[in-house]
Amino acid sequence: MTDQIWDSNLPAKYKSISTYQWTPVQVIEFTWQYLQTQSVSSILDLGSGVGKFCLYLAKLANGNFPIYGIEDRLDLYKVSESLKTKLKLEGVVFNHEDFLVNFPFGHSHYYLFNPLYETMKGNYSIDFEKEKSANLFLKNLQILKSNLLKCKTGTKVITYHGFGGSILPGFRILMKKELELGEWMVWERD
Repeated sequence: MTDQIWDSNLPAKYKSISTYQWTPVQVIEFTWQYLQTQSVSSILDLGSGVGKFCLYLAKLANGNFPIYGIEDRLDLYKVSESLKTKLKLEGVVFNHEDFLVNFPFGHSHYYLFNPLYETMKGNYSIDFEKEKSANLFLKNLQILKSNLLKCKTGTKVITYHGFGGSILPGFRILMKKELELGEWMVWERD
């Protein structure tokens, strides 16, 4: 699998931002290598976008554990559901919901590819439907940290290009790897 092959399945308007918005295949494969060494009851991608991380991980994991994605943009949720059908993948469930409002507790592992980036004023936005401001970003970051702090001891959070911040209270860093495309980390709830 390559990013170009994956992107060929996307609607045109999402291909151009793929490099900036969807997890690269190389990072998903690296994450899969790590997860094979873990006891995983389930993994959830917070801000799953078009479902690339979840769908390719489901192909690699081949039913070893359930994979979930949560996305608050209806259009992206619909793309992920469509791709799941097109690619005939099982073991992955997508939900159309805002994880900042209804946090999905209970997973052994969470994945974050800087899901709060969309509230910052920056390049390569998915769209301009979300309000963008530094204050909103900081407010959402606090909500995310507060929810992650409520996770049970031993919960792992895997980040690629961070979660929006540099310190995750109540968590310790288990692994930190500088991949060719960016920083990948594993945090564990103390």
